[in-house]
Amino acid sequence: MMNFNKPKFHAAKRPPVRHVGGHAAGAQALAVALVDERYLAWLAAQRLGASALVQRSTLNPVLTHLARQQGADTCLRTCLFTDQPPTELLDDLLVRTVPTHAVDGGLGLVRALGLELLQLAERGACGTVLLASDDERLIPYLDEAQWRGLRVVLITDESAQDFARMRQDDPSWARLLMQADRRVALDAAAWQALTTPGLAYQPAGNELRGESSFDPSASAAPSDAEWRSQVEKVIQDWWAEETPHARLDLYEEMQSSQGVPPETDRHLLLRVRRELARTLSFTEKKAMREMIRSTVMAAPPEASAAEPSDA
Repeated sequence: MMNFNKPKFHAAKRPPVRHVGGHAAGAQALAVALVDERYLAWLAAQRLGASALVQRSTLNPVLTHLARQQGADTCLRTCLFTDQPPTELLDDLLVRTVPTHAVDGGLGLVRALGLELLQLAERGACGTVLLASDDERLIPYLDEAQWRGLRVVLITDESAQDFARMRQDDPSWARLLMQADRRVALDAAAWQALTTPGLAYQPAGNELRGESSFDPSASAAPSDAEWRSQVEKVIQDWWAEETPHARLDLYEEMQSSQGVPPETDRHLLLRVRRELARTLSFTEKKAMREMIRSTVMAAPPEASAAEPSDA
């Protein structure tokens, strides 16, 4: 008689199922930072208005605080991609030396950073990557890492808030911003620590521990007269740069409205933030818009000035 019984397989002999990225559930609460040092120095220059040297010793403390703001427990380590050799050993900072940008146009950096990103995703080393770079060639690496479950947080500056303008001014950078899961800007305290030698990083507030972020001795708010003087200078500089055509258009548009055109509002809000090195409160934004209207509506621009003169 034929035996139709199914063969028995012992569970102990079956190979274990391999879950990519699932072997360390706790790793999902960790973050790793991948930093292009050249890009970070450029961001610092945009923020401070001058060339600034990034202090490597404060990188991981700053990025750890940023990782916690994004929901991670901590930043496990920072991988710094640079063409400058290390001069000291720093905890939780790995230096990845790449060719200078003049040698290969940054291709070596893109490949090294992209490979690191894919390895983190494949091995489930962390759940979040803080990425500081503006190279559009990283998009395929980001896409692959995201499909493997990695969340990518791109470090940028306040200009990303005016995305419509950025798409016109820098479409390559805009495409990279679109690929990220989140975008975040470093605050004034972070930039101060990153660019001031010997200064330890002290976050402006410790919201994660429920402590008050207000410290009377840390920094006093400027007086109303001082604040208005700073904002007025920004507005006057902007108005002086506008063409006669643009002035006339704004004057006519504001005559039939109560506020400030959105594009003008965003542009000046960004310029004022850069000047003050901080965000504005609701009351300050309202006062700034009133000052903009006063400047534009002070006197009707001459129509003849906006018309091209006959040759």
